Amino acid sequence: MNRLAILLVVFLLITLGSGIGAAAEVYVQPGESIQTVLDNAASGDVIILKPGIYTENIKIDKNNLVISSESGNPDDTIITAKSSDNHVISLQANNVKISGLEITGTKNSYAGIYLSECNNCIIENNKILNNGYGIYLLNSKGNKLSNNVIANNEENGILLSTSTNNTIFGNTALDNKDTGIHISTSDGNTLTGNNISSNDVYGLFVCPESDDNLIYNNNFNNTVNAEIQNGVGNAYNTAKTEGENIVGGSYLGGNFWAEPEGTGFSDTAVDADGDGIADSEYRISQSIYSDQLPLISSSKQQQSGPPVANFKMNNSDGSAPLPVQFTDLSENTDSWGWDFESDGKIDSTEENPVHVFTTIGTYTITLSATNKNGTDSKTAAVIVTHPVENSSVNNTSEDPETIENSTSANESSDNITNAGLDSQSGSGVVNLNGENNAGINTSGANFNGENNSGTNTSSSNLNTSNSNLNGENNAGINTSSVNLNGEDNTGINTSSVEYALENKTDAPGFEIVYGAVSLLAVFLYRKEKPGN
Repeated sequence: MNRLAILLVVFLLITLGSGIGAAAEVYVQPGESIQTVLDNAASGDVIILKPGIYTENIKIDKNNLVISSESGNPDDTIITAKSSDNHVISLQANNVKISGLEITGTKNSYAGIYLSECNNCIIENNKILNNGYGIYLLNSKGNKLSNNVIANNEENGILLSTSTNNTIFGNTALDNKDTGIHISTSDGNTLTGNNISSNDVYGLFVCPESDDNLIYNNNFNNTVNAEIQNGVGNAYNTAKTEGENIVGGSYLGGNFWAEPEGTGFSDTAVDADGDGIADSEYRISQSIYSDQLPLISSSKQQQSGPPVANFKMNNSDGSAPLPVQFTDLSENTDSWGWDFESDGKIDSTEENPVHVFTTIGTYTITLSATNKNGTDSKTAAVIVTHPVENSSVNNTSEDPETIENSTSANESSDNITNAGLDSQSGSGVVNLNGENNAGINTSGANFNGENNSGTNTSSSNLNTSNSNLNGENNAGINTSSVNLNGEDNTGINTSSVEYALENKTDAPGFEIVYGAVSLLAVFLYRKEKPGN
């Protein structure tokens, strides 16, 4: 029984303990009092505000609470000050989170959110508009202020006073009547990723009693970006580290220092190596400090140094017309000028042009590569030669043996090709071999410009430049194998008369030869005919 009693007591203690401090979600409707819910809240409670407008000043003095909008959208869940002479939200507790709210309506030296002796609180994704101060930290440490819009406040957007080791990142401090972010007698704070612009007096103020603060990767765009009254151990850039910075560059380093008229340091600085970091440090006016790695906008399209001209060609010599493809290999170049004709005139501004050279000669090709930092040039030579002659005609004399063995004759051609029957040049040699019925042996007949009987056939224009007459093997006339057999109406038997070139009768001179042979045959026929 004693053992059973002990177990029951332990079970009751565990059950009671599990109910102690259990977090509750409490919803608040517009018209209901947020302060009443806070007064009744327990540590760990989550207080969720339905969309709407709540008009009151609230005080939070219990630790470990969450106060947030149901929608997460500060535009539809608004707390406006019932009294403009008090803070809209006054926070005096630790580990409290406030998010997704619009907070507005106080004035003078009162703040939208006031943190006094608060540690490890989170203020995120809120809009703090039209107050005396936006967010005011006093004697507070280890808090995180992130992704808030703090705008159109009468004094400072964010004020740190005797507050240490707070992190302020991703906020927009805009159009505040005094300073975007004011650091007063506060040490060890980190400001990064904030957009601080169009504030009336300063973008950033650091008093001389503020030490060891790290301020980097912020976008400043104010008429006066910073009033830095020194201090000890402050830094305005971190080590150069790979990672996207606030203006889209590839490295973290310092801050972006712009001005509304586009004349700020980062607006005009040179970035020769194209890393998004200016080539020179930014000296902060009237301060011992400088930003050693100031940022350059990635949208500025900085050239990464002077241009270096270079190109290649697919062809550097050949006969006209010669087309050449030019391929640009230049570095850091945004415009090109090509001189193809060696005359100092620009013939093309394309990056990779094609040019056709039609005139023989040697050309010096010049590429001029240009960017905002200057111009560089490179030259190369193109040699254009005479066109290659496309000739298959050879009118020179050929050895008769070569002619006899030629296989290039084309019997269907209208011209007798390359046989050497050219009575104008006197270089043709034609042999008609064999005997006719009358016993005339023509094997020794030569047409070489002048026949054996002294007849000059040069006027008969036996031009055989396009054919070969050969007594044998595959030439134009083979008198040993071509026979005209049968008798004509006059009874002339031409069976032994060798006749080739029947398809060449249009050749000048052939008709003369043919006519002479025919007359000779008739004469012999009549001479031998009985009764004559």
